Amino acid sequence: MNKKVLVPLAEGFEMVEALGVVDVFRRAGVEVDLVAIGEELKVVSSHQVPVIADKLIADCAEEKYDLIVLPGGIPGADNLKNSEVLIKLLKKQNRENKLYGAICASPAVVLEPHGLLEGKKATCHPLFIEKLPSQEHADQGVVVDSNCVTSRGAGTSIDFGLELLGILMGDEKKQEVARQMAI
Repeated sequence: MNKKVLVPLAEGFEMVEALGVVDVFRRAGVEVDLVAIGEELKVVSSHQVPVIADKLIADCAEEKYDLIVLPGGIPGADNLKNSEVLIKLLKKQNRENKLYGAICASPAVVLEPHGLLEGKKATCHPLFIEKLPSQEHADQGVVVDSNCVTSRGAGTSIDFGLELLGILMGDEKKQEVARQMAI
């Protein structure tokens, strides 16, 4: 029951949203590919913190993932939106009814324009909520709808990660990691 997760990093990504999720999954023993969008493994966050990815997105085009998680951040979300390989992977994930998630600006900036929120409830950062087809769930920290999970921002990133972990690995694993993190 080995699970595999993709977390793409693009220049200007929100560090807490990306690495908070990576931390949750790696604590659970899940294989996480931290992947750079672009030509270099070094990716700089929206707050100028350099992070070294495990591999490039081009190396993942044919990989299969149990979950793809998009951090937000500006201009990170815009850079994710423009990655053809990533969008192809996300659309395949959705077609196969496999799990994907996005936080902060990414639900509105990445998922919505590519039809990946069609017919789904979602939330995102308050500054981008008007870009969603419905603002009905705008005040919720984490929204789960079928195979899509969305969240508001950096302050909800651990809850987001734990919710995704629970869906992927079960409530027992979610509670185990939450206890490790003193939540």
